Amino acid sequence: MKKTIFILLVFFIVISCAVQAKSKKETSSRPVWMDNPKAKYSEQLYLTAIGEGDSWNDAENMAAANLSKIFESKIKAEETTKQRYRELTIDNKTTTEDDFDVNKNVNIKSEQTLYNIQFADSYTDNLGRVHALAYLKRFETGEIYEEKINKNAERIEYFFKQSKEASDILVKYAAMNAASVIALNNEILLDQLNIISPDTKEFLELKYNYQDIIKEAAELAKQVGFSINIQNDPDNKIRIAVESMLTDLGFIISENGVLNVESDVLFENTDLKRDDDFKFVRYNFNLKINDRAGNTIVSLFEKGKEGHTTYFEAQERAIRTIDKKIRKSLRKKLIAYFDGLVM
Repeated sequence: MKKTIFILLVFFIVISCAVQAKSKKETSSRPVWMDNPKAKYSEQLYLTAIGEGDSWNDAENMAAANLSKIFESKIKAEETTKQRYRELTIDNKTTTEDDFDVNKNVNIKSEQTLYNIQFADSYTDNLGRVHALAYLKRFETGEIYEEKINKNAERIEYFFKQSKEASDILVKYAAMNAASVIALNNEILLDQLNIISPDTKEFLELKYNYQDIIKEAAELAKQVGFSINIQNDPDNKIRIAVESMLTDLGFIISENGVLNVESDVLFENTDLKRDDDFKFVRYNFNLKINDRAGNTIVSLFEKGKEGHTTYFEAQERAIRTIDKKIRKSLRKKLIAYFDGLVM
């Protein structure tokens, strides 16, 4: 009996020592950067962030996302503006294309597009979770940002000059508005550079004033102006949608406006011979935006049907559908028209 107890005690001691040895080994294998990235990557030379995920790719994406949080800016650019910026600077070549659009790679809320993100280390813990470290080299990345900002500034000056030399108010507005789009994105880059390399930003000499460009673009938009004539518009709801879209772009209502909106809409109650009580309304919507010479610069045509328990509600649904087309499709077409005048 005593011999059996002794053997069991020895067994438990051996198991305990093995577990402790394994625990020490696991602790010692945990890389230093997991707890203190600055120990390996000096804060004076690097910006770092750690992310984790179920895979190496997920961990890198989350590390990049965490890095982007350092750069959260008060200046926001909607997706349409970002796309316009890419198109307006498409011939604006730089020495690197090493960028990381956090919005497209990580399913989190972020307004940042970062350049020159690199990944150095990864570590898989006992639970199978992968950890990755993302970093930016301050000096190297600062030079990349400096080049991008200066090239954007050249593009801004190009559109600014184009606006001043143009005689057509539509071209003058289009060019200045293009300049304002690039200037907005340059402000975001400047904010990021101020964190990456403050000294690099301090020595930048830009020949334009961001606020002056925004103000000039707004003043030219007011000079464009627009008038609206819509036929068969119940309760002026279509007119309100068009006015809202155009005023959101900075234009104002004017009987002598450069732009004239001509539109008509037709709603027709339709019996689809269904067994349920649903009522349907067919709609045809046609809209044109003309210049002073009567030339159509943008058009939108939509037709379809909507259903509901009453004809009134079905028509309301149709109006909401048209409203969405005006605020998205028509807006996009009009912006593309103005950009096309100067690209």
